[in-house]
Amino acid sequence: MIKAGNFNWPRFHAYRVFDEFLERFVINRKSYVTRHEKRLDLEKAFDEIHSRFSEGFDDSKETFDNKVERQFEEASENSKIVFANVEYLWAMPVQNISPSTKQSYALRWFSNKNEVNTGDRFFFETPHTIANAGPWYLQNKYWELIALLRVLSLTVEDKEIIDLDSAKKRIAEICYLAIYEEGAREGRFAVRNVCGVHSALMHLSAPEKYESIISENHKRQISAVFGHVISDCRDIACREKRIRLIRERLFEDYGDEGDPDRKYRWFFYQDRLKPLWINKKGTYQQSNASIGDEVNREQAALDYSEEEGLKESTTAYRVYRSAKLAEQAKRRDDFTCQACQFTFQKQIVHVHHLDPLSERSSPRKTTLDDLVTLCPNCHYLAHFLLRKDDRFKKLEELLLKLISLLEKRRA
Repeated sequence: MIKAGNFNWPRFHAYRVFDEFLERFVINRKSYVTRHEKRLDLEKAFDEIHSRFSEGFDDSKETFDNKVERQFEEASENSKIVFANVEYLWAMPVQNISPSTKQSYALRWFSNKNEVNTGDRFFFETPHTIANAGPWYLQNKYWELIALLRVLSLTVEDKEIIDLDSAKKRIAEICYLAIYEEGAREGRFAVRNVCGVHSALMHLSAPEKYESIISENHKRQISAVFGHVISDCRDIACREKRIRLIRERLFEDYGDEGDPDRKYRWFFYQDRLKPLWINKKGTYQQSNASIGDEVNREQAALDYSEEEGLKESTTAYRVYRSAKLAEQAKRRDDFTCQACQFTFQKQIVHVHHLDPLSERSSPRKTTLDDLVTLCPNCHYLAHFLLRKDDRFKKLEELLLKLISLLEKRRA
């Protein structure tokens, strides 16, 4: 059983099926999606598939189904069975391909429908899938299958693959190199496109290590927008580790929205969290979203009267701030922004922590000297500057810079 802590992954079909598929197809050389019991010659099938599907690339405007049926019209049954299994593994874990469509891919090769497995044990939808793959995964199907063929052929060729664990470890390694070191660009079934199947297989192989995020763009956006959450871990270069740590820390503020499984699956796609990063594609948008999240979470921290940064376990964790100190700071500064001097009816003023709460790994006492009142715009700028240089944790440095930026704008 695959577990992360007390989390039972195989109760969702995709993880159980992936293990069963590897045992039957990779280890025992038999078909998983069809009912054929003969041992498959995988090496011979990969050679024929390479000749017909890869070297015989068809760039016509016809549908994928029409092209692939023509390419494999005279192929051996052995190769058709193998290709059916490859296409099944590509479609199996994703949400936005219906169960009937997944089954139809195998049915196209066999006139006798009894030769293909049936039922929701093999063909299923949410919540048993791992992700909604998005349009790119479907539109890029040819290269996704090439990438998958490469992963499976390399795994099958590896003589050290003797059991399920070694197969999964090897698949995760191949996929990681393909994503982060351009490791799929050479050899048979070489692929230059970014392929979501690498992330899907990596997650299925080690769900406790890799997030169930297929989209490369989503990974980039999440990593960029929420990088401030792990600002104390700049030495972690691996993006997969960074995203996993971001999830663990964001959970303290956002929880699971009443669904405990979301702590491990689809966490970043929660209703409150997804709008903060989705479609933040450029550096400018990502930076704005990142700083906005940091400012909003600092302002939304709950009231507490002693040590700030304290965390309380509920369905999530909430960070506490001192309402008493915040009010004292506002009164001390006469409810006025100390940079631009904006004031309005003792309202619309934030209390900025020179040492941000989001960067505190443990609670500590905060004093009035740690706080300064700023309007929302200057508060945003303060966090923006702090991303550039820690010297802006000093009040004098911060106010001088904010005032100089204001003067330039007025000039």
